[in-house]
Amino acid sequence: MKKLLLPAVFAGLFLAACRKDDKPADPAPVEKEAAYLRLIVSDADQARISVVDPLKSTTAPFNIKAAQPSLYATSTGQFAAIISRADNTVEFFNTGIEKHGGHFHVHEPGMSPVTFAEAGPTHFYAHAGLNAIFNDGTGTISLFKDGDLEDGPGAILPVAQPHHGAMVIFDDHTLAVTQKDGSISGTLPEKVKIIDRFGKTLHETGIATKGIHGDAGNGKMAAFGSPDGVLIVSRNGEQFLVPYPSNFGDAWLGTIYGHNALPHFFGSTSLGLFKIDPATKQITEVLKNNNNIHQYLLDGEGKHFYVLLTDGTLKVFNAATGQQTKEAKIAPPIPAGATAAQKPYFAVSRRALYITDQAAGAIRSLNLPDLQQTASINVGGKPFKVLVTGDQEGLEADEH
Repeated sequence: MKKLLLPAVFAGLFLAACRKDDKPADPAPVEKEAAYLRLIVSDADQARISVVDPLKSTTAPFNIKAAQPSLYATSTGQFAAIISRADNTVEFFNTGIEKHGGHFHVHEPGMSPVTFAEAGPTHFYAHAGLNAIFNDGTGTISLFKDGDLEDGPGAILPVAQPHHGAMVIFDDHTLAVTQKDGSISGTLPEKVKIIDRFGKTLHETGIATKGIHGDAGNGKMAAFGSPDGVLIVSRNGEQFLVPYPSNFGDAWLGTIYGHNALPHFFGSTSLGLFKIDPATKQITEVLKNNNNIHQYLLDGEGKHFYVLLTDGTLKVFNAATGQQTKEAKIAPPIPAGATAAQKPYFAVSRRALYITDQAAGAIRSLNLPDLQQTASINVGGKPFKVLVTGDQEGLEADEH
């Protein structure tokens, strides 16, 4: 009998252990959002933005020139640049959250009195306290600091013939800017040169390509997508191409992502997401696109890369290694044939992920550690794109 009872006892202990181990893990603690972080949300149909305080779940609407603008945060995060390319207009929203070292001052938020009206404003770049917009229609760069948006438009630098251009700002405030020489047809540029912030040429073009689209930088070097490979441009003028893998065929990386915390870049194309290593001159696959990728995003600290799939799954990658760290279903599947204005879009802060929910007219907040929803904030209308501005660090406000 003892021989029969011992296995039963062990089985009972084993089952008890299984039940203990199978208990659902405790939910990750919800990180409280920074008190002076603000979300800027555009609308798919209406010429307005909604300014959201996610900690208080409050919303304030502001009228702008056109619906569906492009949204970018300026270098300090105090302003949102609101670019309406079709209307040749750049507006700015002032969050009123003005950083000064380890603290900030809080002013009344509102639309800036400064607007830009150069033809074809398109590419935006912000780095090291400087902001730039390439104006395709005039071949100029609007170059400005956040302080200029209180009382003046900054500088307009004539840098090239009109074309679909781009620029990257280096740590020393010199710029890599595209050039059009007409060697290929169409609006894409072929070359890149280095200028100072006053427009003086420091280093002439080194390599001519068959077209350039996509730009990113890390403060010391810039990367531009082209059919010939990824063009790497150092601030000292050195240039070289990182070749594509043999299986790329005619595909090329037309969108590039970078951060000053990373020595490498990422690029995307219809084939998927790829890591670009200038040191080894290699391009390696991070995630294959099976016609199911909707949006890519590199976070503001250069730590994580986020990819939203059309089935509503979010994949998170370590930006240093390119390895996937987690995934979760965060949205309903995107219907086939949905227009850009009918799809969800997301942004991330240091503590949360924010994604648009058109059906509910809301912004949903998800806790970053476990990607579980923590709130739904009503903004009305059809929320389109969302941008993180203001303070993400949780600094103290200086009231003087």
